[in-house]
Amino acid sequence: MFMARYMTRSMLRFAVGAAAGYVLAVRPWHLRWGAEDGEVYGEMAGDDIVRTPQYQATRAITVDAPPAAVWPWVVQVSGSPAQEGATTEQQGLKVGDTLRSGPDGAGFVVEQTDPPHTLVLVHRGEEAITTCSISLREIDDGRTRMVFRVRIKAVPGLSGTVYLARMDLADFLTVRRQMQTIKSRAESSR
Repeated sequence: MFMARYMTRSMLRFAVGAAAGYVLAVRPWHLRWGAEDGEVYGEMAGDDIVRTPQYQATRAITVDAPPAAVWPWVVQVSGSPAQEGATTEQQGLKVGDTLRSGPDGAGFVVEQTDPPHTLVLVHRGEEAITTCSISLREIDDGRTRMVFRVRIKAVPGLSGTVYLARMDLADFLTVRRQMQTIKSRAESSR
């Protein structure tokens, strides 16, 4: 009996410590992975769609290629099927186009596009409205600063809370992988 109570308390302490470590150290890092203060706190296209987000993450990476060389890969990785090269057809996104992300045909809708600089995608689901804004800004020596922002406003109640919790870490893993893929492909196609 004593041992069981001791183990329960130890496990509870460990869980509280792990949660505190995540909230205080890991989460702040992954919510702004690679981004500078100006990128985190600055406005981006699409911010007006979700004015008071319950979740916002701004991540950034520098790509050794100009925006025009990065853009086709942004379009492809954002929702087009994987293939060897990005075609001109894929680069011609229009406002209202849906980038399908699942077998049911659901996906993100193109809200704003300004090739090769800005792409804003919106998903209006039952649990939340989510925006993904991607900005490509040319920096020194023909390189690109790619900034990717996700903002989420969930519905009140349990389903919205569960959605936010699920997205917290899953979003980081997905976006980071997408950004690294875009960087790798754009740099290797130069």
